[in-house]
Amino acid sequence: MAGANHWHELSFNGRSAVVTGAARGIGRAAAHRLAGLGARTVIWDLDGEVAEQAATELRELLKSQGRPHSVDWAHVDISDADAVEQSMERAVSGDGLDVLVNNAGTTTVHETESMPLELWERTLRINLSGTFYCCRAAIPYLKRRPGAAIVNISSSSALVGGGGGGHYAASKAGIDGLTRHLARELAPDVRVNSIQPRTIETDLFQARYAHAPMEQEKLINQIPLRRLGQPEDIADAIAFLASDWAAYITGQILLIDGGRTYQ
Repeated sequence: MAGANHWHELSFNGRSAVVTGAARGIGRAAAHRLAGLGARTVIWDLDGEVAEQAATELRELLKSQGRPHSVDWAHVDISDADAVEQSMERAVSGDGLDVLVNNAGTTTVHETESMPLELWERTLRINLSGTFYCCRAAIPYLKRRPGAAIVNISSSSALVGGGGGGHYAASKAGIDGLTRHLARELAPDVRVNSIQPRTIETDLFQARYAHAPMEQEKLINQIPLRRLGQPEDIADAIAFLASDWAAYITGQILLIDGGRTYQ
């Protein structure tokens, strides 16, 4: 860790990162940010075709900018514990692992009273159990690297509900609880923090409000910063929490909402 009077750049040179759900949205932005800062970055996604495309585009972008680049991808179903173990072993082979970003997740819009039990179970299996599987598989490798970090992507729904339904809110609240526990269990070897995004302009958000511009404008008016969050806003926070700049931060839940939640 750098001394208090030593200026140092935000850099991931010589480090390796795995980002789940990284073919689109927040995960894609996180992969771009970490790779752009020098990390060997592995993109995981359930959609292998889109993951491969995302990796190719990222390599080409870094090459066009004259930056060193090492970007890989893998089709991974994070709800399959065995597949996660095997994929993690391949991802870290020869390079180790310094950063795990648990971003992959799912949701649907459904009221509790009529929610099929399979939908409840599937959402928790992917969002909460999937995050647990990835952490469990990564911990042995992370412990070997100084300054290693896990960043879990939760949601403001863990605080205020929403996000499609109780299944989603409960799964994200579980991720925050897991984050706090792992921060204690893995200290001082691995730092673990969580981010709660709210009102982020992803493809899913755009699809939801594509035919409701007035609703989107009403939503923006509820945000003190008067704009929607961008995936890059979350990616910047991920890079910070995963870096040596946050060397004394662990067990924290960071709400990123443009000021909307607490007014």
